Amino acid sequence: MKRDTPQDEVFKSAVREEFLRAIKHAQEMGYTVDKFAETLGITRAALHKYTRKEGQSIPSLRVLEKARRKWKLRVSYGDLGHAFISRTPRADGQLELQFSVSDIVKENIQVQRITPKGDKAVELLLKIDFSKRA
Repeated sequence: MKRDTPQDEVFKSAVREEFLRAIKHAQEMGYTVDKFAETLGITRAALHKYTRKEGQSIPSLRVLEKARRKWKLRVSYGDLGHAFISRTPRADGQLELQFSVSDIVKENIQVQRITPKGDKAVELLLKIDFSKRA
């Protein structure tokens, strides 16, 4: 069984304290613990794992980012600070979407348009139907 490093324990403790602070703030605003968890897209059980004294689990980066935006959580990750959850804005206004390649099958992909972009690039517009899983 993998043992946590001292850095893991410090991070879990920081996450726990910030989540407990945010829950208290949410309750002062009239939120229940269930509603608080819902704002992060997690279950109450998952929230409990993050806030237990022995810190069973660490939230995903997605959850940490939502908590940072919605509840102003202040958790840094070692030398990375807050950069591990911040997104790099793209100059062209596009958003990078992350999904599993296993969710895509060839039959669900349609090429909508291919457009030259300068001398060394093309823009490829795809339509991917995620309703039909691989």
